[in-house]
This record gives sequence, C-alpha cells and structure tokens, in this order.
Amino acid sequence: MRAQNINVCVTANPKKTNRARGTGPGAIGIALNGVLIRPGTADYWDPRSPRGHSRNPKSGWNLEGMGSARQLGIDSANAHVDNRGTYHYHGKPVGALKTKGGTQVGYAADGFEIHYVGSRAKSGYRLKKGTRPSGPDGKHDGTYVEDWVYVGGPGMLDQCNGGMLNGKYVYFATNTFPFYPRCFFGRPSSSFRGL
Repeated sequence: MRAQNINVCVTANPKKTNRARGTGPGAIGIALNGVLIRPGTADYWDPRSPRGHSRNPKSGWNLEGMGSARQLGIDSANAHVDNRGTYHYHGKPVGALKTKGGTQVGYAADGFEIHYVGSRAKSGYRLKKGTRPSGPDGKHDGTYVEDWVYVGGPGMLDQCNGGMLNGKYVYFATNTFPFYPRCFFGRPSSSFRGL
C-alpha cells in the first residue's frame, strides 16, 4: 500500500436534463469523507475462472457489488480496496453517515448531491421473478446487475436513484439496489473517468 493523490472536480451548479446517461465504468461520485463511490464492479460471471468470475464481460452477467459482497471482500462499511489499492464504497457509506445533522453523504460526478434518508427513499428497482434464462444458473437473487429491473411507480426514485428533496433534485444512497445512481441526469465531470 502507498499513498494516492486523487483529484476530482464537480460543478457547483448542476443542470438536470431530460435524458439519463450511463455512468460508465469507475466511480460515480465521492463521499464527504473523501472516499470514492463505485457501486458497480468490473467482474463478470465466468465459469472458466477458478473464482467463478473474471474481468471478461463476454457472459453479460455483471457481478453486483453488494449482491456479491462476500465474494468481493466488502467490509462492514460497505466498501473495500480494489487491485490498485483504492478504497471505495459499493453500498450506503456507513463511515460517512454521521454528518452534522444533515442527510448529505456526498456528490455525484455530475454535481448533484447524494443523500441518505434511510427507508424514506424507495428504490424503483425490483428483483426479476423466476430463474435466469442463461449464464449462471439459479433464481434472480441480486448477485448480478442483470437480476434487477426498473419498475418505478408513485413514491419511487427515478431510474438514476434520484428524486426531490427540500425542493431540489438529488440522488440517494439506498439500502437496496441500485444503492447509488447507475446513470446521471447531469453532465458528469471527466475527472472521475478511470477511477
């Protein structure tokens, strides 16, 4: 392990568009305590690998960070260290929840705030019913991103895990999938690329 110097920048005046854009690989934001937020993984189901997963995306079944927490060594703060030595969150940022009376825990790469309000924020994603039609056998259990589908509905967060809080649009860290935004309604800063 060695010290790392990571600099990210977000706009102070994010603008919400009408179209969601993907986050791409890497960090989607940063917690107020300076820890990167990276809910996705670069690992895919791979029956040829001794671990059962690899960086080869050919199977199309992307390991979900919190759904495969034990396999990935996620700690009690819902985070772990990657192969570069970068500590990052996959689930709600346990170490960042004790803010000074507020609910903000970080910023997304597009500048919108990320808040944690517990069960008051309702994810619009649900596990698919039945068993997986291809790839890894078994029921849709949340081990893979493809086990989930966005259904939305009244009182639910949008497909980017966002909604209104105190009159402004923000993203939410949630107790269930997707845990953080997996897409953006603003323009993400290029400083997050590759993190």
